Amino acid sequence: MNILLVSPSYPQTFWSFENVLKLTGKKCLLPPIGLITVAALLPQSWNFRLRDLAFQTISEEEWESSDVVMVSGMAIQHEGILHNIRQAKTRGKTVVVGGPWAFHFPEDALAAGADLVVVGEGEPVISEVVESIENRVSGKIIRAAGLADMERSPAPRFDLLDVHAYVDMGLQFSRGCPFKCEFCDVTLMLGHKVRTKTPQQVLDELQILYDLGWRRTVFFVDDNFIGNVAKAKRLLKELLSWSEARGRPFEFYTQASVNLASETEALELMSQCDFCRVFLGIETADEESLRQAGKSQNVGKDLDEVCRKVNEAGIEVIAGCIIGFDNERPGADKRLIDFAIRNQVPEMFVTLLQAGPGTELWLRMEREGRLLSGDYENLSNQTGLINFLPTRPLAQIVEEFINLYGTLYEMDNFLDRAVNHLLAMKTKPAPKPFQMPYLYEIKCMFTILIRQGVLYPSRRKFWKGLFTIAARKPERLPKFFTYCVLAEHYTEFRRTIGSLLREQLNRVEESEDVASTLTSLNKQ
Repeated sequence: MNILLVSPSYPQTFWSFENVLKLTGKKCLLPPIGLITVAALLPQSWNFRLRDLAFQTISEEEWESSDVVMVSGMAIQHEGILHNIRQAKTRGKTVVVGGPWAFHFPEDALAAGADLVVVGEGEPVISEVVESIENRVSGKIIRAAGLADMERSPAPRFDLLDVHAYVDMGLQFSRGCPFKCEFCDVTLMLGHKVRTKTPQQVLDELQILYDLGWRRTVFFVDDNFIGNVAKAKRLLKELLSWSEARGRPFEFYTQASVNLASETEALELMSQCDFCRVFLGIETADEESLRQAGKSQNVGKDLDEVCRKVNEAGIEVIAGCIIGFDNERPGADKRLIDFAIRNQVPEMFVTLLQAGPGTELWLRMEREGRLLSGDYENLSNQTGLINFLPTRPLAQIVEEFINLYGTLYEMDNFLDRAVNHLLAMKTKPAPKPFQMPYLYEIKCMFTILIRQGVLYPSRRKFWKGLFTIAARKPERLPKFFTYCVLAEHYTEFRRTIGSLLREQLNRVEESEDVASTLTSLNKQ
């Protein structure tokens, strides 16, 4: 059986990182971990070929030689998913579709021509998938009745990747999250029970990457790396020994809930294991919004102290935040800007609140008659408008959102926060060993020196930051240049956000019904 694994391309969004890719000479940010995991689950006597359409194409010979085409992707990739289903069916191929988009819209996948649609995790249903493929079953939705046992999940087929085409590698330790955030669909797809691989499984996967020649950053793609703190610490202790025995070849980053700051041992272990960044779900500084959103783990927490502790431990903070919560007070942009400056957080990943299909927020908006759109055109897209009726004027929310990005990612402001963030980190007792830079990294550094050190109006700020870091934290110089590369993306994307959102806002015509509903809600 010849299997063609297809990861559709992405539209131009925040996650495209086109300027970063141009600077680094890389082709894509991260590999499709889901697809190469599926390849490991299927019979290994089958032949697999992966095409990541973010930078690759499918030749006619590859279409022709495949028996089965498997497509997977997120909501943001829906156009590419549908296109590739149709392309495969015009060539008479058996088509299997899975992943987050298919989880929410399986009927749409069938309507486009898919033969099999997998809803849920692949491990519990893989035997049914194989049997259905071999028996040429068509028009079937296969739903996982339970959750996967991660300890029985095989190592992904990393060998199918062109690993050096990617900025970072990805690896999964856990699935599921114990919390109940109203707007999040992670627990809808993966449950509240946190399931993990064993430390040995993770080390085996890292060894595969090591043997493939990978020597840079690895992203633990877990939605909450410390969802099970005890198991995370057990992994970190073994990872530390494994990494030190190999000269600490990797840096890591991941996502975590804010209780990481109170887990002193886990935080210290992450620092020792060379975790360099962590995405923290801050969401908002408004406690009432946190309560209403079910973000109980953040309520009553000193979020400034959370950022300080993580930053001091030697780990960079990426703050995930949201604008558009119910009963949010005007000025949400200013409060988040103040938060970023107060805590010197360089990267503020801010989105407009959107109701994902099936989430508690979606269901509540349906009950209250406030859901404006049931499609997936703008889901998971920072340039997409809120898809429900907010409790304050939409135009006000959008303008705050645009102003937030315009202010935070003005080059001088961004570099200020980046330098101060790096200075606040403690110096590690055992700095990471020097790694000889690749040619693309040297070229990238010289490009930054010319652009930001000579051509840009912010050049004074650049040189001041460079000399400050060189004098006070020389081991952080590579991180300084990393932030300079990211600045190329953020400063450009803030303009994209402004133009696209205002364009959409101009097309929105609020009917009398919408206006009266808003008036009624505001009175309540």
